[in-house]
Amino acid sequence: MLGNMHRPSPRTASGETEHSYLASAADLMIGLLFVFIIMVAFLALQKKAEQEAAALAIEAARQNAQDPRGSVTEAIGRAVQKTLPTVRVDPASGVISLPEDVLFDLGSSTLKDGAAGKLAQVANALSGVLACYVASERHGQPCATNPQGNEIETIFIEGHTDNRPMNRPGGNTKLSLDRAISVGDALVNRTSLDDFRNDQQQPVFSHSAYGDSRPLKNVDPSDGRNRRVDLRIVLKYRPQTAVAPWEAARAAQRAQK
Repeated sequence: MLGNMHRPSPRTASGETEHSYLASAADLMIGLLFVFIIMVAFLALQKKAEQEAAALAIEAARQNAQDPRGSVTEAIGRAVQKTLPTVRVDPASGVISLPEDVLFDLGSSTLKDGAAGKLAQVANALSGVLACYVASERHGQPCATNPQGNEIETIFIEGHTDNRPMNRPGGNTKLSLDRAISVGDALVNRTSLDDFRNDQQQPVFSHSAYGDSRPLKNVDPSDGRNRRVDLRIVLKYRPQTAVAPWEAARAAQRAQK
C-alpha cells in the first residue's frame, strides 16, 4: 500500500532555472515600469513648471508693455531704497520722492548736515541701475534687467515746498528751484551721473520747480512732507509694436503645446 502512494516528484534543475528566470524577468519589467512612471511624472511636472514660468514671463512682459514707465520707476526706486529706505516710489506717476527729513530745514534750500553724503550714496546706486536705461551707458546692448529695451529721455529733479508763505524774492517758487539745484549739485554734478546722456546726447538730468502748487495727495498743503524733491522719470517714446513682445512669447508657447 505504502509503495503505491503518490509522491510529488522532486523539481528538476531545469525547472528551477526556468522559474528563477521568469521571476527575475518579471522583477525587471516591474522595475522598468516603475522607472518609466517616475520619468513620465517628472517630465509632466517639468513641463508644467516651464509653462507656468512662461506664463509668468508673458504676464510680466504684458504689464511692462502696458506701463513701461511704472516698471522702470519700480526698478530704480528699489535701488534707491537700499540707501534711503524712506524714499517714496510711485510707479503710476513715475516719481521717486526723496525724503524731506534728510534734505532741508524749514524755509531753507541748503542741504542738512550729512545730506550730501547720503545723496552721493544714492548717486552710486543710481549709476548701477540707470546703466540699463540710459543710451550713453547701454550703447545699444541688451540688458538682463531691461529686456524691453526701455530708455530714459529725462529725469526731472523737481523742487517742492509747503504752502507757508516765504518772505524772500521769488517766494516758494524760487525756494523750490533752489532746492532742486542743491539736490542736483550733490546728486549729479559731483558724480558720474553728470555724464549720462540720452539718445540725442543731451544730459539726462534737468531741474524744474513747482513751489507749493503740487502738494502730495491727501496731505495737508502746509505739511512738512511737501518740502520734498522728486525725481520724475520720462521715457523715450516707442511705438506700441516695439513694447509688446509678449505676443511673440505667446506664439512660441502655443507652438510648444
